[in-house]
Amino acid sequence: MNRWLATLLVFCLLAAALAQDATPVPTLAVPTLLPAAMPEAPSRPSQSAIADISARGVFRVGVLYNNPPYSELTWQGELTGFDIELLREIAAGWGVEVAFSQVTRMNAIDALQRGDVHALASALLHYRGYEDEIEFTQRYLVGHQAVMARADSPLQAPDELAGVKAGVVIGTRAEMALGLWREHSGITPETRPFFTLDRAFAALRLGEIDALLAEEQSLLRVAGEELPHVRILDEPLLREPHAFAVRRHDAPLRQLLNRSIQHLAETQQIELLQREYFPDLARDADTIVVWQHVGEEVTPSQFAAEISAPAESTLTRLLEGEALRVAGLEADMPHVAALNRALVTEMARRWAVPVVESAVSADAVLQSLRQGEVDLVAGVKLDWQMAGGINFSMPYLLQGDRLMVPARSQVANFYDLRNRIVAVMLGDDKAWQRAQAWADSINITIRRFDTTLRGAAQTLLEHNNANAVFANSLQLVDHLNTNPGTLKLTERWYSHDYYAFALGYNDPDFRQLVNYTLQEVILDGSLARMTGGLLLGGDLPDFSITPGSSQFVGLNLASA
Repeated sequence: MNRWLATLLVFCLLAAALAQDATPVPTLAVPTLLPAAMPEAPSRPSQSAIADISARGVFRVGVLYNNPPYSELTWQGELTGFDIELLREIAAGWGVEVAFSQVTRMNAIDALQRGDVHALASALLHYRGYEDEIEFTQRYLVGHQAVMARADSPLQAPDELAGVKAGVVIGTRAEMALGLWREHSGITPETRPFFTLDRAFAALRLGEIDALLAEEQSLLRVAGEELPHVRILDEPLLREPHAFAVRRHDAPLRQLLNRSIQHLAETQQIELLQREYFPDLARDADTIVVWQHVGEEVTPSQFAAEISAPAESTLTRLLEGEALRVAGLEADMPHVAALNRALVTEMARRWAVPVVESAVSADAVLQSLRQGEVDLVAGVKLDWQMAGGINFSMPYLLQGDRLMVPARSQVANFYDLRNRIVAVMLGDDKAWQRAQAWADSINITIRRFDTTLRGAAQTLLEHNNANAVFANSLQLVDHLNTNPGTLKLTERWYSHDYYAFALGYNDPDFRQLVNYTLQEVILDGSLARMTGGLLLGGDLPDFSITPGSSQFVGLNLASA
């Protein structure tokens, strides 16, 4: 008996000892997350990523591997998608290889700041909240956060969503888009959260919700064969600019990518990719702003490898209450000068700073900006030949060559002017050369007539001396406003000249302030009011709006 008890005691002690070393069984309780260490602010780079790209002959880009139709790793192990093919075209133009690295939305910015990749694509879209850590190129595509309804739904526009049961997937950009749209519109739908888009789509088909909010391409994929039973509203909830991200202050790489985007747009390579990957997407000529003198090729050698930046941002000075120093407010056209002044005055009002106008001559304004004597120059044409040592804001004015015809005319383009008469402004030989070049491009003959600026309308309406007037759009607007219903512009723009503010080089904080304010001025209708008779409503270009809050560095940039 004692031997049996002793044996039992030995086994119990052995079991207890083994239990201490056993692998613990996981519980179903959700573990408590430990606070992550805050990363240090990235130091300002001294060299652009261009130096590494040129030295190694490789452009490293971080992309998502599960984001069709932008970037996707197929079952065959191949990367494909719109962004992938666009980056291959860019790298080919530079004469380097492109190497793709998989990133996630959670680690993409860290990978960029550590230098694991030179740029990001598809992983992040251009929202204001990201620009404290990274910089974005200009947009190369505009996506939509869209609204899907059943085919028989009476819904026609997002403005009708008040009180409507609308589904949204938790943790997606659609949630963010809904919040921003609600902030600007003041309209609140009855939101129903879902964990997956498939479940949300099923709820829409079953009538549990009446609208589904998500990225447009995702909605098209989830609908699949059920697409005839649903429809996507024509007006999106939010427009999302697709752009490449680079390290903050890497202005040379940002400019190199911008110029490459513009070159591929001008050579129609981007349009071809859009037709392949988004055959049903409406293509807008203003989606990609192309500057003057892009050139026939774009290479890294055209841009500096060293990074220079001001010791202090203009934003810091303004927040301390110092005046905004401006130049270039005057212009050849009084309407343009008035717009420049009104716009600068309104921006300064929203920033609560005084304005000091510099007396520097027109020929010296950009040099004065490069030397730090002024903060901003108004009315500067977006032109690569003037881009050295400065940065540009987003554009606020578009002008270019247009055809003006009588309202009853059937002329829609140059093809309809075969063997007809085209008027240009008296002595404007360059305008005639441009008109002749368009005619030659489609192998037609046109005849010339010279008219005065004042007499352009009478040339068409009273004297019948020409079938169309070919001139700068700003020269024609006064005639259209004076003769409503009797004159019109044909739809096509034959050239695009964008005007913007010239800003100090590599000052992203001040550029953000200017761009965000311009966007708020556009969103609240102030820019349209400032233009007065300068632009027709339909001629306001599709300016790139970066989604995000109207609050910036403690300033409310929205109209008060």
